[in-house]
Amino acid sequence: MSTIESNLKNQPIVLISVLSQPVTTPPPSVLISTASSLTPNTSSPAIFHDDKPIEKYYKKNKQILFEFDQIVKDIRFQLNEQLKCLEQRIETQLSILSEVQEYFRRRSDVEFDYAKNLDNLHKQIGQRHRAQKARRETWIFQSIYKLWDTIVQDTRTHVKYHTIMSDICGKYMYDKFNEIAEDTRRMFMKCKSVGLASHEDIYKVLNELKSTMKTYHQYQSESKQAEQKLSNILQQIAKIKSAKKQKTMEKRVEKRQMKYTETKVKAFKARNDYLMTIESVNAALQKYCSDDVPDLIDCMNFGFHTSIAKCVQMYLSAQENIKRGRQITIETLNRAIADLDTIVDKQKYLEYYSSIFTIPKRIKFEPHKGDEVSTVNAQVLIRDEMQSRFIQMQNRLASLKTENDEIFKTIEATEQSLMENITTKNSDVSDLFKDLNLPQNNSKNARKEIEDYYVEKFKQYTLSSNLISRLQARHDIMQKALGATPPAGAAEDNNLISRPIKPKQIGRAPILGRPRLFGGKLLDYIQVTQQYIPLIISSCVSAINRIGLHNQGIFRVPGAQVDINQFKDAFEKGEDPLVNITGREMNSVAGVLKLYFRELKEPLFARDMFDSFISCISKLNSIINLNYSTKLT
Repeated sequence: MSTIESNLKNQPIVLISVLSQPVTTPPPSVLISTASSLTPNTSSPAIFHDDKPIEKYYKKNKQILFEFDQIVKDIRFQLNEQLKCLEQRIETQLSILSEVQEYFRRRSDVEFDYAKNLDNLHKQIGQRHRAQKARRETWIFQSIYKLWDTIVQDTRTHVKYHTIMSDICGKYMYDKFNEIAEDTRRMFMKCKSVGLASHEDIYKVLNELKSTMKTYHQYQSESKQAEQKLSNILQQIAKIKSAKKQKTMEKRVEKRQMKYTETKVKAFKARNDYLMTIESVNAALQKYCSDDVPDLIDCMNFGFHTSIAKCVQMYLSAQENIKRGRQITIETLNRAIADLDTIVDKQKYLEYYSSIFTIPKRIKFEPHKGDEVSTVNAQVLIRDEMQSRFIQMQNRLASLKTENDEIFKTIEATEQSLMENITTKNSDVSDLFKDLNLPQNNSKNARKEIEDYYVEKFKQYTLSSNLISRLQARHDIMQKALGATPPAGAAEDNNLISRPIKPKQIGRAPILGRPRLFGGKLLDYIQVTQQYIPLIISSCVSAINRIGLHNQGIFRVPGAQVDINQFKDAFEKGEDPLVNITGREMNSVAGVLKLYFRELKEPLFARDMFDSFISCISKLNSIINLNYSTKLT
């Protein structure tokens, strides 16, 4: 119940007194008095008396009527003020509704302008991209291009969202608010007519009360007069001594007695009607102020708040749809961010410019006239000197490789420090939405110092690695020419020189979380899981080796896509779904293995190792042919 309803309900009801109290008695302060008994006193069979003694001073009829008219006037004023108050309440509600409507109208303009600006931004970027298409032909080889394209497409999506939001706020909601205001005014006028009808009923019973009050006082006056006349005759009889006169007076007494009885009965009935009408009027006023007024307010407001709630829910529904669209955008941007990969970018770029970045053709030996020897050999005259030179080179190589390894460790530590300096620039701006404090920028000088040190070490590592490659080539060809094992003292250094080189990568980005198996990098997965052979390879190869070698069309007949997807999900979770595999599912096993190799970010056989693989295959074929020829002979 609203505050106005409570005030109306708790307003004191205008009081109506019996108007028969003596002048010295103040009017009652609550409702209409019902102090007079509804049952007359009939203790005397001849003359009817009330229990209360007759007082000498009473209000005059004119005064009673004047006071009653004043009460009716106060009631009429109060009822009219109630309707005015309710009308003011409706106007207040409609004023607030108008402000809400005005807000959404202006919000529509803002949304439209925002959508228009976003659309202009999207068009300008698109036109600029098309104008510079020839200069941007290599953009597709950069993973950041996908991120840029995602952001641009997201702008176009937001144009659509904010255009729809503008239509909702400026058209649908604006019209709906007008409809609500119209319905509210119409409902108020109808309910006001109901209130006026209730007022007419109250005025009607008040008029009825006035009529019964007049009748009551009239009959009371007649009763008092008849009683007075009867009393006078009785006093006269007491003074008469003659029997004849007494007999005559008795007839007059009987006549007066009948008149008195008749007027007294009318007075009793009039008083009862008067008191019952008073109770009826008080009940009507009580019912109207306690029940009818709150019900009238409820009827006026019927559907008002529900209509507003439904209208604003249109706005919430639009926001929810935009929220879902933004969530899709966030997921797309997260995928684009996750796909930022400098290694893949480098590989695609080198493949595109393979003619520029390919290894130049090997320089061939150009012999002097008559010199047909094209290999390094250790002839007797220079063998000792070559042997000594070989040992010196071997020692220098060992020292350089050790020094190079230390430099690379320093580079890794510096990379970590530099990456920490980069990542400390917090990308989470949640606090900015709480206290509007801008995040503090890290010192640029510290990063510049780390960068300078990092580049200097990278320079040392690059030059040292290049020198090692040159010396290693000389070392290998001299060792082949000498054709003898190195001295015992140099065995340890030789192991150091000939040990397999661990793959090294400059600028490796930190691995966050568990890397993806499908569509990820093999080296990253091995580094995090410490599985030098991923489970999917070992499990699939083992299953095919045990069961699938006799399956016709293995690796050629496609497997069931449902089974392949199930195997893929299981391997991605680190589980082995091929423990109880059967021969019927071998094609699916081969299919998931092919899918894994196909989705690797980096090919299993790197491009820069292609020549080495071809050389190994050529040597293997030569050995096979030699063994075959030996068997024939």
